[in-house]
Amino acid sequence: MFSQLASLTGYRELLVNFARKELKVKYKNSVLGFFWSLLNPILMMIVFSFVFTIAIPIRAEGIQPYAIFFLAGFLPWNFFNASVIGSTTSIVGNGALIKKVYFPRELLPVSIAMANLVNFALELLVFVAFIVVYSTSFPHFLAFYKYLPFLLVLIPILFMFTVGVSLLVASLNVYYRDIQHLVGIFLMMLFYSTPIIYPVPDLGAYGAIYKANPMTAIVLSFRKVLFEMAVPDWRFIAYTATVAFVVGVFGYFVFLRMEPSFAEEV
Repeated sequence: MFSQLASLTGYRELLVNFARKELKVKYKNSVLGFFWSLLNPILMMIVFSFVFTIAIPIRAEGIQPYAIFFLAGFLPWNFFNASVIGSTTSIVGNGALIKKVYFPRELLPVSIAMANLVNFALELLVFVAFIVVYSTSFPHFLAFYKYLPFLLVLIPILFMFTVGVSLLVASLNVYYRDIQHLVGIFLMMLFYSTPIIYPVPDLGAYGAIYKANPMTAIVLSFRKVLFEMAVPDWRFIAYTATVAFVVGVFGYFVFLRMEPSFAEEV
């Protein structure tokens, strides 16, 4: 498995081309182009801000301004969600290419994650602009630049975890087409069981189980940096790094075991 991973370095140009193609196809013949990827988090921010600040106000402390609180958790989730959904059908949707020519099949789901990583980076730039605007009322946001280097640790962890899940669902979907429907349901359940739109609840004895969700630790780490302007909890980072490595290795292992029959199944 690790020798196969090392051999991928010879396909870097193809990987970049796949990622570039994914971005071009996504925004082809679109008037707004990339700005559509910004509209999703912004519209979600507007909706949830209305719900939880006006319609059903959350009385918890430490979540103001809610717009920044929400985006700090939603942006990493949005990357994970878009990558997994896109990767699920990446093998099945490229059946003609797979039957025609050989290349490492894992490049397809990985390229989708890379394309979404570009979107994620651009969304973070827009997020910084939001922080600067809100800093007039919340001066502590002006210290954001001190904590941005921690993203150099958090983003690779998120990427590895996302790629592991993506490889797993992409390979399973080749043999069990129900996976593409189950993934959407699973992600919806995971979204509401992760503290993205609400602060971490006090669940008492069940708190440890709740925090065992890797996305909970990832979202809280990003929020620590992007919203609280503080150093993330290194216990969370160690936990998520371990889980990301295990999921990445497991997802790649399953993918390689199933790959030989892809051309026959698609």
